Formats: sequence, C-alpha cells, structure tokens
Amino acid sequence: MSLTNEPDKLVNMVLDTLPQVLKIECCWIQTFNDRKHQQLLLAAERGFSPEMRLEVNSMDMIHGFSEQIIGLGQKIVIPDLYNDGLYGLSSFKKTGYKWLVAAPLMTYRVHGILGIASRNRKLLKKETAELVMVIAGLIAYALSKAYLSLRSSAPEEPVKAPAREVGEGLEAPDKSPEVSLDITASGISPGKTPVKPSDATFHSHTRRMETFRRSHH
Repeated sequence: MSLTNEPDKLVNMVLDTLPQVLKIECCWIQTFNDRKHQQLLLAAERGFSPEMRLEVNSMDMIHGFSEQIIGLGQKIVIPDLYNDGLYGLSSFKKTGYKWLVAAPLMTYRVHGILGIASRNRKLLKKETAELVMVIAGLIAYALSKAYLSLRSSAPEEPVKAPAREVGEGLEAPDKSPEVSLDITASGISPGKTPVKPSDATFHSHTRRMETFRRSHH
C-alpha cells in the first residue's frame, strides 16, 4: 500500500491481495463520493454480481448497514446470511455467500467501508473480524496519505488579470490648458487674453508722438 499515492490504484491493489491472503471470494471497498451529502461510492469490488453492485450502490447513510459502520464506527459480523433479517443484503444470499464481515475505514474520521464475504463457512473464524478491522485501519491510513499527497501536489492555477478593453488603463495625454498672454507695461502675464487697444487711444498716442518730434527739431 505504501507503493502508490493514487487512491484508485491503492484500492485495487488491496482487493487483488485480500482474496489471496484470506482465501475469500468476495471483497469490496466503499468510499465517500460526496462527503457533504454523505453519499457512498463503490470504489472497487471482487466477486460481485450485477445485483450486488446495484444493492450496495443504493445504500445511503440511512441504511442500517451503513449507519452501523460509518455512523457508529462499528464492525458488522453476519455469520449466517441466510438467517439474517437485520440488514437485508438479499443479493449476497442469491449469489451464494454464507457469511459477511464489514468494518469502517477509520483514522481520525471514517473514510468508507471494507467488506468481505465467502461461500465457505469454515473460513469465518474468531479472529476474522478483528483482522478485518486492522486491515481496514491500514487502508484508511494509506488513503488519507494519498489524498493529502494529491492535494499538496496539485498545481495552483495562476491568477489571470481581467481582460481590459481597448484603451482601458491607458493614461490620457495631458492636455495643458490654453494660455493667453496679456502684454502689459511690466511684461508678459499668463492666463489673460490680451486687450485690444481702442481706436481713440491709438490716435491720442499718435498725436503725442508727433508733438514730441516737432519740439525737438
């Protein structure tokens, strides 16, 4: 389980190994598809019939089987599926399985369900349920580590600047106010429109200059 940080591969590796180690014909793992709405997903299975897939996929958190394992964090042991009237699981009976054990995938929280079943009654022993609990805990730890690795390695999307319209953000050229000049005796003063001298003023000035020239001949 420590060889991969991909949840899907991890789940399938576990289910490929369990039948060989425990000599069972059926095993499955359910995980949360939507934790907010407490929806379970059949992540992988071995030895399921189409009816079993349908029945397990239809289980929600209100179902007694899911509530016992995920809601209360307890294992379920059904030594005789044919005489069990508490959880239903009719599809398991039709497929010929005699007993079933299921346990929560639990670390600091429940991640899902691990279940096993078999047609061989002799394979169910006193230590089987505790062994399944230990295996489920190891799977939960590995899944938690895998999910954490995926979140930490996910690249952050660069923040894109909003598209700007043509001309947006460009400073308009500085338009200096028009400056008029007022010619005065003391010089040039900005900001005023020059005053055009009247005709009377012009003729008076001309006469004074003419008188000045005659007096200096």
